[in-house]
Amino acid sequence: MQRPLLMLALIWVSFLLVFPFAAQGDTSYLHISAHSLQLPLLVLAIVVAWRSRQATTTRAQKVLTWILSVSVPLAVLGIALELLTAVVRLGQDGWINKDTADVWVQGPHAVAANLTIPSLMISMLAVLALVVTAAVQGRRRLERVT
Repeated sequence: MQRPLLMLALIWVSFLLVFPFAAQGDTSYLHISAHSLQLPLLVLAIVVAWRSRQATTTRAQKVLTWILSVSVPLAVLGIALELLTAVVRLGQDGWINKDTADVWVQGPHAVAANLTIPSLMISMLAVLALVVTAAVQGRRRLERVT
């Protein structure tokens, strides 16, 4: 049960990081900072997901960890592309922190976000389902023993 909870924390915290940064504005430095914090969290989630595939015992858990082992790397790819485009944009702006709200409308960042957002949402739902499944199935095993 520890691995699913760790994945839940890593994936959901990665998503929730967006809100404190977005609340302060949509500038280059904030944008780059948010993606720089998201990447290591999700890379660690990939490692945990891949290790969890070997440790799962039920079919439902295997399916959910397989989904995570695909969706989380896609989210990392999308975030890495978003980070790259944000850094390029900062360079184009003369390395001056400017408002970057327009990157969501069109261009390479918007395309990368179209990969990041759905794959991160799938990851969030799959890891939540995995935690619930592991808890329910773990409880059933305990009830049989007693």
